[in-house]
Amino acid sequence: MPAEDLPAYVEQVRSLVAKRFPVYEVKVSYDAIRLLVRADESTLDKNFEEMRKEMKGHGLVPLINYSKGEHTVTVVRSNRVKKPVNLWINRILLAVTFVTTTLAGTLLWSEYVGAENWLTAENIFYGALFFAVPLMAILGVHELSHYVASKRHGVDASLPYFIPSIPPFGTFGAFISMRDPMPNRKALVDIGIAGPLGGLAVTIPVALIGLYLTANGHSVEGPIGDSGVMAIMIQPLYQLLALFVPMADSMALHPTAFAAWVGFLVTAINLLPVGQLDGGHVARGLFGEKAVYLGYATFALLAIMTIFYDGWFLFAMLVFLLGLKHPAPLNDVSKLDKRTVVLGLAGLVVLAATFVPQPITTIAPDHSFEMNVLGGNATTVAAGSSVEFTILVNNTGNTDSQVRMAIEGIPANWTASLYLSNGTSSDATNVLIFPLDFEDRASVTLMVNVPADVSLTRDLTLVTTASGIERSELLSVTVA
Repeated sequence: MPAEDLPAYVEQVRSLVAKRFPVYEVKVSYDAIRLLVRADESTLDKNFEEMRKEMKGHGLVPLINYSKGEHTVTVVRSNRVKKPVNLWINRILLAVTFVTTTLAGTLLWSEYVGAENWLTAENIFYGALFFAVPLMAILGVHELSHYVASKRHGVDASLPYFIPSIPPFGTFGAFISMRDPMPNRKALVDIGIAGPLGGLAVTIPVALIGLYLTANGHSVEGPIGDSGVMAIMIQPLYQLLALFVPMADSMALHPTAFAAWVGFLVTAINLLPVGQLDGGHVARGLFGEKAVYLGYATFALLAIMTIFYDGWFLFAMLVFLLGLKHPAPLNDVSKLDKRTVVLGLAGLVVLAATFVPQPITTIAPDHSFEMNVLGGNATTVAAGSSVEFTILVNNTGNTDSQVRMAIEGIPANWTASLYLSNGTSSDATNVLIFPLDFEDRASVTLMVNVPADVSLTRDLTLVTTASGIERSELLSVTVA
């Protein structure tokens, strides 16, 4: 700014401030004008908001603070460049994200119905209907709620930008761009909490519909396979809603129910009280400058929770890079009314109801089995004859297994062999290997031949293994 224009600029700023706050001193620096003012706390919030909106039209941004018994209004020039609104990016991202969420929904639906060919018109239709539409409705209402609350507080904001991704979600969520600084602590709370509450208002009915569809679907059957399966941890609020929809155990999760689960997850993540997340806005509005300590604690907690779920590490790093400290609003002086405090505290309650330390886990293949020797582990046999033990092996794990049985400690001149009971003794072998499918059982015969010139008691050990799990049975044979 040319030096000859400075007096006029300072006078313009002083007159705009003096309309609402008596000015008794003006200080000019190279980057700002600071005015010491007298402020009535009962009208401060209203007067400052009117001044902020008027100054916005002049390309100016005011800030007010209180220190050492004095109110100071600091005025700086806005560095925002006014650009024409272009909605094509929003529309393109909306369309692309609908395609990617539909693709994710198609995969979910085809797995849900057990379709061999997933890429069919029917699967695509139901993938969009049962997953893409409800999920994008949750995310869209979340961001539009921020947008409406921003407009209500005179804060310029963009329409939602959706972020496409790959399955299983098909999206990284959505966001709006805030083009103005937050005017006051009340706006911080209102705008911050509006998104989670708006999204939650859609997520709850979607969850109830998803639970109903799940309850009227089919149960989960069959082995999980050697690679394991992904499992999700149901949030406390979701568990509460499930009480209203009775269903049998082990029901396959419907894609709509999964969309609701994603909605609850998004709500919880956004409400974390750190940085410029929705929860960070709410915390800064409720607790002022002290909210930074809550942000540090949240970051530390995320780091610790990587023990349960490694995805928290990447999220913690993202939060750290975006900043743990929330910037102050323009008016950091005004007090909050009771309604705003209750609204902010409600956000903390919603966080507790929708957060789980380990949202996603993997169920590993379990090759457990049980053994039972029919008739007991001890028997008596005449010299020069043979005896048989029948062993039942039951697959108690969650996947198909391959079982290996072998006999150890066979005395000299004795013979022992194994064969499946539905086979014949001609199939007998020293080491028996056979498949044992999920929830299946097998009967194995152990045949022991005793020489004619002995009279004693001997112990044999039957060792059975399945994918590293080992069981031993001690069998006692007494020769009469």
